[in-house]
Amino acid sequence: MSIYPLLLALHIVTGFGAVLIGGLPILTRKGGRAHRLSGRIFAVCMSVLLAAAWAMTILKMNSYLLALSASATLTLFSGLRVLGRKRPDLRRADRARAFDWLVTLGIAGVGLFVLWQVVTGRNVGPAAISMALVYGTLSMGLWDVWRFLRPTDWPFSPELWRYEHLWKMVGAYSAVLSAFSGNFLQFLPAPWSALWPTLVFQALTLIWIAGLIVQKRRRGVAA
Repeated sequence: MSIYPLLLALHIVTGFGAVLIGGLPILTRKGGRAHRLSGRIFAVCMSVLLAAAWAMTILKMNSYLLALSASATLTLFSGLRVLGRKRPDLRRADRARAFDWLVTLGIAGVGLFVLWQVVTGRNVGPAAISMALVYGTLSMGLWDVWRFLRPTDWPFSPELWRYEHLWKMVGAYSAVLSAFSGNFLQFLPAPWSALWPTLVFQALTLIWIAGLIVQKRRRGVAA
């Protein structure tokens, strides 16, 4: 009996779970019990979903699934790991470790492999979406490498971890929404059925972070 259908079922079930629970950490009070609990459940759902996705990709190569798995894995991994690197200026333990380097560079390597597949015509799946996912993966990988190398240089601030956590975890949620929309919202034209969550949530995240920065500066001026 092939294990692929079992992996696919696990992937779909945890994917639905991530779609349903993933909005709660965004909507609930940051740092509150509901935020932390729903965030942990979302992280577990995403971890199981991604483990199944990587296993399916090994069994049956698909460039789109590989690119999506790489992008979602890096955003989730980095978004969670940054919680342990809040103040690299005060604590050396809050700086990147070998594990961070290994995972980040490994996933960036997967992104380059997918890029090579698309450029040489060896890709399986929608090339436009795969390229968009590769762009996101490599962009975040480069950002993280800079933060690993120069953790207290620009644009470091004591609040940077908050913005990074927000950006990356919302990115992980938009990744699972993209997969859900691309597979189930067939009334939307391709490739926009899979791209719209990334475009919408990236824009909202930028506006959200900009608002937080403005609020912080206003509080500083008022003080």
